[in-house]
Amino acid sequence: MKKFIVLFVAVMAMFATTAKAQSSLLATLNHEGTISTFYGTNALQQAHAAAADGDVITLSSGTFQSVNITKAVTLRGAGMVLDAATQTEPTVLANDFTIDIPDETTQRLTIEGIYTNQNVSIKKLKNAMFLKDRFRRIYIASSQSYGKDLTFIHCRITEEYFGNNDSNNSAVFQNCLLNVNNIVGKNYIFNNCLFLGKTTNHCYNSEYKNCIILNSYSTVSTSTYYNNLYCRYNSNYKFEVTNNTNVEVAKDNEAIKNLFGYSDDNEYKLTEAAKGLIKGTDGTEVGIYGGNLPYAPTPTNPQISKFNVAAKTTADGKLSVDIEVKSAE
Repeated sequence: MKKFIVLFVAVMAMFATTAKAQSSLLATLNHEGTISTFYGTNALQQAHAAAADGDVITLSSGTFQSVNITKAVTLRGAGMVLDAATQTEPTVLANDFTIDIPDETTQRLTIEGIYTNQNVSIKKLKNAMFLKDRFRRIYIASSQSYGKDLTFIHCRITEEYFGNNDSNNSAVFQNCLLNVNNIVGKNYIFNNCLFLGKTTNHCYNSEYKNCIILNSYSTVSTSTYYNNLYCRYNSNYKFEVTNNTNVEVAKDNEAIKNLFGYSDDNEYKLTEAAKGLIKGTDGTEVGIYGGNLPYAPTPTNPQISKFNVAAKTTADGKLSVDIEVKSAE
């Protein structure tokens, strides 16, 4: 079930023209219980400029100009896909951006429910969480850059996750879809993930458990593989595993035919035949719908579903804004 929370925000008349002209895009900033509102394509940039570590920024559906993230905020979007049931459109970040959070920051960066087809460069980042986001390319730019103790849950990465082999880099990918032609680095844990891509080079000192691994090759003997379903799509590449709990399937097997090729609209659900090929270490199906966190793209955070700006100001010179926020119970 969904519950609806209606917020009424009054802003000064000097903002009336901007609000009416750009009322289809909204960002709210929650700073210690005080709510501020920003409108238009630059709303995220303005909210981030006004934010402090620990604040919450909530974005409506629509396309926003990106911002270089330098504060450990919680950034919440309306989702990475069109929700047909509620007709909620995704929150899109339009440009490349960097993430650079100082080491001394004690708060956690959390990003949930956004879609971007741009490049995300990580300079310095520790203990961050990404939930139900769609990224194109995540790039840890140099040997001086790092992403340490990162967590990705129900995310899609559609081109590349390019880390490096520095010991500062580590991440957990939980029930994620990785359509990557490259995933570089070490110290990664992949649980119930689906690997697509023309070829996927696997990582050092990493663990793969209950995954579906297609179009992949690996010569990395320092990684471990448990209860994975894999396919050596190209005979020129080899895929080495370190134990016999994995199951290989031929590329022309009808059971996995619907898993090849990437589309944002494809849900990648297993056929009953595919489910019968192997079980995960916990007895559930392998891939993104297995385990105790089955993949679901709809955000769990409150979402701005609609808002209306009054046509006229009140007698005391203020403009009423009616915002409706929905959240799962």
